[in-house]
Amino acid sequence: MKEKSLGKILTKCSYVLFAIAFGYISLNIMFADKIHSYKITKLLPGMMVGGVVVAIGMFILSKIAQEKIDRHFKKVLIVFSIVYYIVLIRMGFLLRFTPSFDMDAIYSGAIQWTNEGNFSNFYEYFGYFPNNLGSMGFLHIVFKIASLFGIKHFFAVGIIVNSALITGTAVIVSLICEKIAGSKTALMSLILVLLCFPFYFMGAAFYTDSLSLIFPVLFYYLYLCLKDENDKKKQIIYLVTMGVSLTIGMMIKFTVVIVLIAVVIDAFLCISWKKVLLILVVSLAFYGVAVSIYNHNIYKNYISDEQYQNLKTPYWHWIMMGLQNNGYYNPEDYEYTRSYDVNERSAACRKKAMERIKELGVSGLFKLWTNKAVICFGDGTYALSDFLDDTPANETGIHDYILYAGKNYSKYQSFSTGLLIVLYLLAIVGAGRDIVGKVKYRESIFPTAPRLAMLGILCFLILWETSGRYFTNYVPILIVCASLTLYWKKEVV
Repeated sequence: MKEKSLGKILTKCSYVLFAIAFGYISLNIMFADKIHSYKITKLLPGMMVGGVVVAIGMFILSKIAQEKIDRHFKKVLIVFSIVYYIVLIRMGFLLRFTPSFDMDAIYSGAIQWTNEGNFSNFYEYFGYFPNNLGSMGFLHIVFKIASLFGIKHFFAVGIIVNSALITGTAVIVSLICEKIAGSKTALMSLILVLLCFPFYFMGAAFYTDSLSLIFPVLFYYLYLCLKDENDKKKQIIYLVTMGVSLTIGMMIKFTVVIVLIAVVIDAFLCISWKKVLLILVVSLAFYGVAVSIYNHNIYKNYISDEQYQNLKTPYWHWIMMGLQNNGYYNPEDYEYTRSYDVNERSAACRKKAMERIKELGVSGLFKLWTNKAVICFGDGTYALSDFLDDTPANETGIHDYILYAGKNYSKYQSFSTGLLIVLYLLAIVGAGRDIVGKVKYRESIFPTAPRLAMLGILCFLILWETSGRYFTNYVPILIVCASLTLYWKKEVV
């Protein structure tokens, strides 16, 4: 009994932290944002449209019998998936561009590897940034499979696969909500997905942010399935699938590990420690083995160990860089890091980071973290124009809105950010309700892991380099948090 009471206390504490943290961020975005120069009057149209759409969706679903919704839910989900996928592919081809910088490295590197058996043109890049080797390897596998069928239009392949991953993400978000709170809430989650405008334009931007989009929610969904499963053989299947999905996700973008931490804490609070240990060991074992095999192949057959050791950028570099100029990319910090011998770089970056923390002081550090949080979580476009404005293949009216240089970009950014704030407000209200209320979710499942994952990505991003893109693969987790707010008892949406 004491253990259960302690679990409930810790769970509610996490909800309090979630509500405070994202409440503070939301208020800063709406009323004190000096980064994007938003004005609440410009954000209100998006907020109002988002609120009205949600209200209409809830009203319509409240008039339909639960039994009827349950019976047709899967059909609706299938139709949604087909239509959404077609739209994403269409938009992806319309927004084709010529990749540059990081995306060019993983895209062109994968093509060279597929066609020539190596990616020698990019050995130097991946020596500096080995964290992107996984995403290049993922694209290489996809392109290799396509080439076996004589397909050589690899950008088209990237659009098709990336659009499938985005569509799959929407489906899994809905299945999570259906599992926790029923089919009405699951349908409402699809409405919230439709309110995330950047997803429509993301098909052509198959970089780590979108390629990893599906994996945090997939891992969480498999965990929910594992919790409900009593059959030992099926439990093993779920554990293995969790390990595989986490491994692929982490190799594409390491921040996927945050959902593992959130799930482990969630499991510790509500199920046996043996299952907690199984989830942790199996997941990390799959990742460890896969990374070891992959890296051994890379550094034995492609990039020599000596080359890699002389080029690698230590993790402390990004923490150090995240402590200046609101944490933005800074070429001078790269020059500083690379001015040291490879064995001295980490210590040099750590020393510089400590110096910057001391200079900032407590108040300066808090202000910096606030600004970084607003930058990372306060851009409803997810900074997608970082890719889409790289020599677009077409000129369309859409580009006037979604590109940084577009004449209507500020309108699009304000409107989409207003919609994003609706998600934050819904998620905050839901956390507050679960602190004081007694809403009974299905099978006594509580949405602890999604809120912990959101807190986790927040903690990571205020310490790391700053970008409006880096939050992208946790937007689906936010949608889960927001959707569950629209559930109140079994007979209500």
